[in-house]
Parts: sequence; structure tokens; C-alpha cells
Amino acid sequence: MSSLMKQVTVLGLAVGATLGACAYVPLGVSHTGSPVGRVLNVSNVQTYISYPPGGAVGSKAILIATDIYGLPGLQNRLVADSIARANYTVVLPDLFRGDAVPFNSAGGPAYNLTEWRARHPQAAIDAIINSTLKYIRNELNVTRVGGAGYCFGGKQVPRWLAAGKGIDVGFIAHPTDLLESEIEAIAGPISIAAGELDATFNATARRIAEDILERKNLTFETSLYADAPHAFALRVDVNNRRQKYAKEASYFQAVQWFDYWL
Repeated sequence: MSSLMKQVTVLGLAVGATLGACAYVPLGVSHTGSPVGRVLNVSNVQTYISYPPGGAVGSKAILIATDIYGLPGLQNRLVADSIARANYTVVLPDLFRGDAVPFNSAGGPAYNLTEWRARHPQAAIDAIINSTLKYIRNELNVTRVGGAGYCFGGKQVPRWLAAGKGIDVGFIAHPTDLLESEIEAIAGPISIAAGELDATFNATARRIAEDILERKNLTFETSLYADAPHAFALRVDVNNRRQKYAKEASYFQAVQWFDYWL
């Protein structure tokens, strides 16, 4: 029988796996710095690949589905590098084909997100993820694939964690626009990082997701981080100890989840 796990992180205290992960992952998530991966053309999609220490591609890899800032977003590439340091090959495709939302433009009066979304329908995103998964399995010879999704990408990973779709184990942080039907279709282990202050994936949405996963008897965990806003797993005020902790702890949450289930 699939095991059922729940985890809640509140008030800056980690219960269970997240805190324990710190003992064996020597390097945490980067807040600043320069990306160290390479950008390759994969099926006519610019794709950022970050390699584990030593550079060898193993039997397991992580596909990252980004937020709306996409491949150009510094924090997206830094989190890819951070996961790679935990001995994974990490593959981050440009889901928007050079048309990611410019940083600091989301929600601003000068940028029309409705028009931007219309230029990137779900079918186009699915096609890029599908071709990337084929590359990971057929060209990199990877046998097990994890998916890490952030914000916009938090909707994509569950879609590909459905039976036979191509992702074996999932981690998502502060997902946006995640549908109940997409949660219902999940077939593999999934870890969810949620922020107390995230109005997008709020308490109601979390409860719905947990109820579905529990009813399906899936292997899952949820972590709720105190004072954490939307996008906390990528961008926080590092001078705010709770926010900084939330970003760092959610990284360890993802790494330990992949280490155990992938």
C-alpha cells in the first residue's frame, strides 16, 4: 500500500524530513551568484542544463518547470544549480520560447499578462515538456525523472505526474492555476511547499489538494511555511529570517523527497 505522509512547517520550525535533510545535503540553495549550467538547443527549445558534481549524468534527473520569468530568471537557474549540487542532472526548458515575462513586470500596468498567457496556451507548454522528457530519457539515458515546479510550473508538474505521462516523482512550490482535475490525475509521489501568505495557493486550495491526495491514498507531503509569500521558494527578502528559512527549507524538502522516492 502506498504510504501516506504529511508534514507541516510552521512558525519557522520544521517537523520531520525537511530539517533532517540538512544533515546530509552539505550545500543549500543559492540566493545570489552566477549560474554555472549550460544552455543547449534541445528540439529547438533553449534548455538550461546543470550537472552534478563531477559532471556525469546518472540514471536520475530533475526537470524544472519554471515560473513566468522562465529561463532568463536568475533564481530559476540558481535553484537548478542548487538541486544539481545534490547529485542530480537538472534540465530546465524555456517554456516560453524567448517570451518569458520580464522580471518586475508581472502585474504591473505596462505588461498585459492576459495577452501573454494567450501567446502560451497549455498545448504549447505541454509540447515543450513532452519533447524535453523524451530528450532526458532517450538522449541522456535517464530512467527515473523527477519534476520540480514553481508557481506557473507548479501546475505543469502534476499534469506530467499522471500515469504514463513521464514524470515519476514530483515537487511543487506555491502552484498557480492548479485544477482539481489535475490533482485527481496525479499517480506518483508528490511533495507540496506552501506559503502562509500566498493568496494564490491559499488554505482552501491546500485543503482541497490534501483531501484529494489522501482519498486517493497517494504518497504525499505538504509543508506550510509561516510568513512565506507567493514565490518564496525562489525569491524572498533574505533579511526576513522566516522568509529566508522558508526558501532554504523548501529546497531541502525537495531534495530529500527526490532522494527517497526517485
